[in-house]
Amino acid sequence: MNYEILQALQLGIRHFVGQYMVLPKKELSPNDFKSTQSTWIQYSKQNPKSLPPGTVTDFQWKDYCPAVFRHLQELGNIDYSDYMLSVCGHETLMEISSPGKSGSLLFRSKDDRFVIKTLRQSEVKVLCEMLPNYLRHVEQYGASLLIKLYGLHAVRPIGGLKVNVMKLNFFDAFTARVYFVVMENVLQSDLYIHRCYDLKGSSQGRTISKAEDHERATFKDLDLDFLFYLEPLTRHKLLAQIKNDCKFLEDQGIMDYSLLLGMHIKAQSQGSNNTTRSDTVQGCNDSEWAPADICLIRNRPDAKFGVKMPARAVRVRRNGKDDMALDQEVEGECCNVLLYFGIIDILQGYNMRKRIEHACKAIQYDSVSISAVSPKVYSARFQDFLFKVFQEEL
Repeated sequence: MNYEILQALQLGIRHFVGQYMVLPKKELSPNDFKSTQSTWIQYSKQNPKSLPPGTVTDFQWKDYCPAVFRHLQELGNIDYSDYMLSVCGHETLMEISSPGKSGSLLFRSKDDRFVIKTLRQSEVKVLCEMLPNYLRHVEQYGASLLIKLYGLHAVRPIGGLKVNVMKLNFFDAFTARVYFVVMENVLQSDLYIHRCYDLKGSSQGRTISKAEDHERATFKDLDLDFLFYLEPLTRHKLLAQIKNDCKFLEDQGIMDYSLLLGMHIKAQSQGSNNTTRSDTVQGCNDSEWAPADICLIRNRPDAKFGVKMPARAVRVRRNGKDDMALDQEVEGECCNVLLYFGIIDILQGYNMRKRIEHACKAIQYDSVSISAVSPKVYSARFQDFLFKVFQEEL
């Protein structure tokens, strides 16, 4: 991607968002949720002398619903100075691979706290329309697994975009803009993530190729070979929150979302003599976490689902390549893990393109197995799959 585009993004956030954040806080009004209440900035007509030498000045900037995203940052306990340092610091944003087929690009901040993703114009429209309900939902459910969004911006270089950007799917040829959303990094951790999965609950095409099969790959549904056992109360609360989040997405007409799940495998304790069910199960020797400890953690005021969640991972065997059953445990193969997860890609509506995709694929494949289905069917299937993935510890 053009370095100038990323540079313009960082300068825009530093200039406009920085100015807005120092203004007195106020109650949100209906006008704050309207995308038409946005501001364009052209640096070449502002104060180019205040910018570092050699920086790009010939671009325009658009900021969507700044008051709303400021409120979302406050809900996420995002400190303004930390946010600016992470996203707009002198460190270059790092590109990361995307498991999706949309053609969008992903970048993460140097400190690993935030992810910046390019959006299509249709996704921007969906986000702006759902923003009031999204804010109410995350306010009502502090433990929501929905990806946390902290900013929506657009950049348009006055001199036009270079060819390598114009060929990408996220480029809007009509407006010559590139759209960005700033969001939390679901997999942020001070621990090593040994395995990462992108789970939709569908089976058609939901496996990686041999060329992609490596340690840092993002695996898919048919690649999942673990069940995760949780303390009963923890599992009950988690599945209840998944149900609430899926109901919200269904009401908003959203489908094609997924659970991004990262797994850190904990090192086995040496010389442990404790052989209780909660500490040593089918060869698991790590005695750091017991079900009672998990329950206490879930009841902490600052606890959050999907962040360092302790679980017992048990390896399973599938009957065949397209079998979604996850109930054949491999005896003796289990380990204690910490899980990081959240629901991502929540901006895809069931539009005409997806309806056509459903009609075409339903002719070739079982309509239950394909990803492109109505929001109601998608929500039910997604929940059913995760109910099997997260099991109750006995």
